[in-house]
Amino acid sequence: LEAPIQKGLCSTSPARYMKNKVPINTLDSKISVPGFTQSDTVAHCGDRLEGTFMNSITITDIHSTWTENSAIFTKKALEVKQSLDTIEKRLPFKLLAINTDSGSEFLNVPVFNMYRQKKIKFTRSRPYKKNDNCYVEQKNFTHVRELFGYQRFENLECKKLMNEIYKDYWNPLQNFFLPTFKLKEKKRIGAKIKKIYGPPITPYRRLMESGGLTDEQKSQLSQQKKQLNPFELKKRPGKEIN
Repeated sequence: LEAPIQKGLCSTSPARYMKNKVPINTLDSKISVPGFTQSDTVAHCGDRLEGTFMNSITITDIHSTWTENSAIFTKKALEVKQSLDTIEKRLPFKLLAINTDSGSEFLNVPVFNMYRQKKIKFTRSRPYKKNDNCYVEQKNFTHVRELFGYQRFENLECKKLMNEIYKDYWNPLQNFFLPTFKLKEKKRIGAKIKKIYGPPITPYRRLMESGGLTDEQKSQLSQQKKQLNPFELKKRPGKEIN
């Protein structure tokens, strides 16, 4: 029997031409309102990168930790652009900025032009510096790997099913009902660094208390939450996958 795959492979390709057009982000510590996000991709390739397979795009709001996912079959520029646009329309707040890694799936002309036309700030993290995009990197595990694991999905029919699970069950469960920790500050004590975290709060509550939503946006979010059952949301993804 083959041992189960416990580690994903990196499928990021460098985008040398676009690096000069997309600036490096340096503003994470100054963010105090929703709308400033980070994005990354996860490859559902199993133990090999050859051929075509499913990928997941993750977008996380830095202030509230609100997270949305979308499945794509390849990482071609137009498919990534369409997926990013779809996720933006699902966000309960106005997208102000997005920071990605330096991979060619993000740093390309269609994605660059889309954000320039929408006047959304588009920045990138430094290559091979995962801490630059740490808010979304941790969501790659909790929102993608814990749900779909490390297996290879190379069937195009998986795309519709994965997106249904993300949109209708997994993301609502994570955003409305599961609290998350956020780092408040770091203190150096001798040679060690002590991290101090705030109380666990759901992304929904952080958004409602942020002061960055209109009354209409708050009302829509509140009505959406009232229609959800966390126990049903947690059961359904497992049924769909099996």
